[in-house]
Amino acid sequence: MSDIKEWCSLPFENKKRRIRFFILFILSVSLFTVAFGYIWGIFCFIVLAMVLLPFYTRTRYTIKDGKIYIKKPFYTIERELSYYKKVLLDKYGIFLSPFKKSTPLENFRGIFLQVDNEELKLDLYNFLKQEIEGDKGRDPE
Repeated sequence: MSDIKEWCSLPFENKKRRIRFFILFILSVSLFTVAFGYIWGIFCFIVLAMVLLPFYTRTRYTIKDGKIYIKKPFYTIERELSYYKKVLLDKYGIFLSPFKKSTPLENFRGIFLQVDNEELKLDLYNFLKQEIEGDKGRDPE
């Protein structure tokens, strides 16, 4: 595999309506818990901010040398592409499953690649389909 595919995803950047809801939700829950004490309000704000961290932090994806690298703010995930058996297209990206058939475990063992650009998503889908499943690549519709 000589191709290097690299892209970045930041969900917070592209979803204006969700941004308003996100800020309103964190502030309202934090203000509600202030009624139980300021420490609980601060604690609630910190917990909600940490839980929703993937929504407002950048994730960098790189595919090269038969491996996929997912760089998040505090850690990097490195996986072999040969581990995955099936590629599925989703509304928000591409799901790589380690199983050939659908099972309840694939959501826990698979990996989701978030792709914001539709053209890039189809290009990556065809590339991964060829690399993982050996298909020639085609339009998923």
